[in-house]
Amino acid sequence: MQVAELWRYPVKSMAGERIGAAELDVRGIPSDRGLAAFEIGPQSKEKPLSARDLARLLKFRASLETGIAQVAGPDLEPTSWDHESVARSMRGQCRRELELRPVAGGAFDDSPILLIHLATVSALSEEMTSPVDHRRFRANIYLEGDGIAAHKESQIIGRELRCGAAVLQVTDTCPRCSIPTRDPDTWASWPLLLRHLVQSHDEVVGVYCQVKVPGRVAEGDPVEIV
Repeated sequence: MQVAELWRYPVKSMAGERIGAAELDVRGIPSDRGLAAFEIGPQSKEKPLSARDLARLLKFRASLETGIAQVAGPDLEPTSWDHESVARSMRGQCRRELELRPVAGGAFDDSPILLIHLATVSALSEEMTSPVDHRRFRANIYLEGDGIAAHKESQIIGRELRCGAAVLQVTDTCPRCSIPTRDPDTWASWPLLLRHLVQSHDEVVGVYCQVKVPGRVAEGDPVEIV
């Protein structure tokens, strides 16, 4: 079994970027979900928003350039996250008063690493009789090869994975919401996918992991269940 793809999402709920390698630390991939959208105004709550709250956040893509998050959108060329034009574009697309802010420790729903075996995505494509893009599930690490069967990531909860030079502790399954129903390129909605996950897979795809031993992970690195 090996690392097939490695992904980072500098802004929570925005599209991310595929990266060749990363030095994992105790909070996961550095800069992953280090920024998030917040509503501003007298009635706003001090909590980061996700695409569950505002699906149009998925229309934006975030990447790192010399360590600074850049945000691009339907009407926005890649721009530093803290530039006023980014907030203006978000407000126009999402029709809410929004701004991006750093989140200490990362804006995670659970543990900092989300892991999926690509066999699960292939199985979903067969079950749906239509291609399922793995990017819908917004994992940090996608695996391939023998070692975990389709939809069986939950069987390694409580186990450790030696992933490149890092060691991950598998902590829990990842329950799914409406976010995977959005096409990562066209943003078209596919509600049948979520219905299928609810009816056939307890609404779960993939598992969360903690970083037990920091270290470098790269695409192609071997992965071993300890």
